[in-house]
Amino acid sequence: MVPVEVTPRAGAAAAARRRELGACLRAYRRLVEPASVGLPDGGRRRSRGLRREELASLSGVSLTWYTGLEQGRAAASAQVLDAVGRVLRLDEVGRRHLRRLSAPESPAVAPRGEYLRGLGGLLDSWPASPAALLDHRLDLVATNAAWTRVWGDPGGYEPTRRHVLWLLAAASAPAELLLAVARQFRMAADLHAGDPRIGEIGALLRADHPALGLVWDCRGVGAFGHPTIELVGEPATAHLLHPTGQPEIAILVAALLG
Repeated sequence: MVPVEVTPRAGAAAAARRRELGACLRAYRRLVEPASVGLPDGGRRRSRGLRREELASLSGVSLTWYTGLEQGRAAASAQVLDAVGRVLRLDEVGRRHLRRLSAPESPAVAPRGEYLRGLGGLLDSWPASPAALLDHRLDLVATNAAWTRVWGDPGGYEPTRRHVLWLLAAASAPAELLLAVARQFRMAADLHAGDPRIGEIGALLRADHPALGLVWDCRGVGAFGHPTIELVGEPATAHLLHPTGQPEIAILVAALLG
């Protein structure tokens, strides 16, 4: 087993992310059919998916080490996590998520003031495209007038519910968009494990929008992509932009096609 080394400042956050990494691995392991990785289907299995020893063997690591990884007691190199991720059939986005969860330092979080000063005015430059500025938890920092016309005024909800996923679900946004945003929030929740606000948002989503529970429970992650949706009766494409180059700062915008 590889010992985990963390600084006192980063210790609590790193430990929380390691627990999330273990939970992700357990969830993804259950989704892999043995036959898909060349293992026989026969025999009685107590649970779905791969056994720990099977995943460890296919990844080229010891069972003891892999067990420690799932239990949050071991760290891993990027190369080893990539090997595990490939067996789990994760794409590059999913494997990068595993690597970020294993990193000793927390992701950087920019102050809200920087968001507003540098990017808030950009939203108004898209008068026909609903757009929202999001922080690292996907809470809404600012929206434009087009967002209000299409998906309602966030100011009409109490502050705790001004989260992009909660608001889009309340507005009955297209399923493709909800799924893409839900995957991004799942990743944010993993990376910022232990953040009280993350826990609060998760509880609100479960209580108010239980249909999203499947994505949450299976810990689905992935690239946002370019989901095609219908916007005021016209085809449109949604985009998640990171204009500063930092993944913790994002703008969600839906633009009409053509």
